[in-house]
Amino acid sequence: MSCNCCTCDKLGLDYYGVLSLTKNSNDLDIKKAFRRLAIKHHPKCEGNNACFEVFNLIAEAYDVLSDPLKRAVYDQYGEEGLKHGVPGLNGFIEPYVYHGEPMRTYREFFGTDNPYADILDYLTRPQSIEFPEGRGIKRKEEPVINNLQLTLQEVFFGGTKKMKIQRYVFVDCNKTKTELKEEILTIPIKPGIPTGTKIVYPEMGDESPSKISADVIFIVEDRPHETFQRKDSDLYMIINVSLLDALGGTIITVNTIDDRTFRVPITSIITPDYCKIVEGEGLPLPENPKEKGNLILNFNIEFPVYLSIINKDHIQKAFESPITSDAIENAEYLHRYGAQRYKMWNML
Repeated sequence: MSCNCCTCDKLGLDYYGVLSLTKNSNDLDIKKAFRRLAIKHHPKCEGNNACFEVFNLIAEAYDVLSDPLKRAVYDQYGEEGLKHGVPGLNGFIEPYVYHGEPMRTYREFFGTDNPYADILDYLTRPQSIEFPEGRGIKRKEEPVINNLQLTLQEVFFGGTKKMKIQRYVFVDCNKTKTELKEEILTIPIKPGIPTGTKIVYPEMGDESPSKISADVIFIVEDRPHETFQRKDSDLYMIINVSLLDALGGTIITVNTIDDRTFRVPITSIITPDYCKIVEGEGLPLPENPKEKGNLILNFNIEFPVYLSIINKDHIQKAFESPITSDAIENAEYLHRYGAQRYKMWNML
């Protein structure tokens, strides 16, 4: 794509250049730039279909830079990484594809397709401090959706979380002028709050004389944890064990989210589908935080990369030996006191 409104180089589109911004620009700068350029280059204002390409680029640039994840990927990998996908902390980050509807982006930002909406609204509004009842039906804007990432510690303990939002608010008593301002919302977090929970702040979106402010909705999602994965109120943990430990037993040390340490003895043979359930060591149940889900231990068995012929022979004989009552008693004794581990190490 060739254009005169942005900087294009071997790394791809310069979205910051499209909006006349730098990498140090904050969210407020991005919104101001999009508001100014989107109105300036709106196809209805320009009256030239050729400007639709410029308008589309402005909308695409805003769509990327206004999203924290997309912006982070773009800053690190450029347009190529953004649009081809990159590895992330919690798996592969899917390639970004702009939906190609700049008017949709414009509508989501301004609440209308009409670039003259603010002017028309001002000219047709009765000159009074407050709008009289029955002046017509004001349409409520679509909800503003935000992701609320919580650590497992925040989910476990609950509490509050402060989130900064930016919105246009009235700055005069006639409610004709708005400015973009920052506000801090204090969000209550219940212990064990489920993933996908919606926390709604009614009519906390942009203020406008021509519409009812949108609801601001925060949707809870889990921030990846280095040790645990969450499913409902249960926690999952993957343990790497050697083949020796898988066959001979081991003791697993678990460091919990609430800074406790306990040990789980594994006396069964660990097979690929084996799991150990530790009751009551998961997350608080949302309906009753005094009770907790379970901790499920899954295992990844690490096999040796090489065995000598002698060691292979020892292992084969160990498995071919008949199991007698004396052997069972001896095995239980050796396992209990750790001698079985010593014996198997000598075999391997």
